[in-house]
Amino acid sequence: MTIKSKYVALKNYIPLGLPKEIDFEIKSRVLELNDENNIHVKNSWISVDPYMRARMTERKNYKPPFNIGEEMEGYAIGTVEQSASRSFNKGDLVFNNNGMRDNFICNGKDLKKINSSNLPIQSYLGPLGMTGHTAYIGLFKYGKLREKQTVLVSSAGGSVGSTVCQIAKMLGCKVIASTGSDEKVEWLKEELKVDHAFNYKKIDNLVLHLKETCPEGFDLYFDNVGGDFLEAAIFRMKNFGRIVICGRISQMNVTSTPTGLKNMAHVLVKRLTVKGFLIFDHENDNEPFESDMKKWLTEGKIKFKETIYEGIEKAPKAFIDLLNGKNIGKMLVKI
Repeated sequence: MTIKSKYVALKNYIPLGLPKEIDFEIKSRVLELNDENNIHVKNSWISVDPYMRARMTERKNYKPPFNIGEEMEGYAIGTVEQSASRSFNKGDLVFNNNGMRDNFICNGKDLKKINSSNLPIQSYLGPLGMTGHTAYIGLFKYGKLREKQTVLVSSAGGSVGSTVCQIAKMLGCKVIASTGSDEKVEWLKEELKVDHAFNYKKIDNLVLHLKETCPEGFDLYFDNVGGDFLEAAIFRMKNFGRIVICGRISQMNVTSTPTGLKNMAHVLVKRLTVKGFLIFDHENDNEPFESDMKKWLTEGKIKFKETIYEGIEKAPKAFIDLLNGKNIGKMLVKI
């Protein structure tokens, strides 16, 4: 039986600047089940994530570049439509890395079966997926978060940042949240109950604002953006503070080579710990994260918001809007 697959492909590499919709194309191909690839999966939800931007250049990175003209990859949730495998049955819900397409065939090696629960299935791309896992590992394994500490979070209106804020609040921490729109500021304050949220685009002197907001400084900074914000945070860290570097979205789309940090002396004098990490190193490090997150979600202690675009054709726009900060919470494409 033949299967028609519609997918998103990159037309050319983008070394500098923001991608545009014309840099992508929607293509299709016919797939056929065979003895090797004997499982057909139809995707229903696709995750759109900032790390994908790094794969749109030819530069060496932690993930190889996308192949021009071929299916892009990304995390997705789908349903098994056909299977000749003993491991998967028709109707199984599966997590996979064959996103940016509506259908695919495989041998099941990289599929992960999802057990049904009362939670929405797309939560396995959000708080129960890479989003929540990143926040959890970053805060506890590398950030060494403890109760009643003072935490600064950048890109706090996004999927990872908003989860970081909520976990820290559960531990009685004081949370200062930075984001890029007034709408997100209100959501962070009114819904997630952070102690202070601000629109960084309206701040003339970020170091001074952080000092006025939190004179005592920060125990932990969860960095999603890099660049000038990271430099400002270093100035305001407490002695022996910890900085967890999760992303560098402010530098992904620059049109010229970014400058380095000018205040590294403060890292030395304050004896700071600065640690970068990639969640891809922890794909099998799922406990106690999954148990804790399911409990928090069921109890309503973690709230998650989604920005949803419908149709595989909207995936490029969803990605570009993500890079432009137009999402609140998790950016998803529903097929």
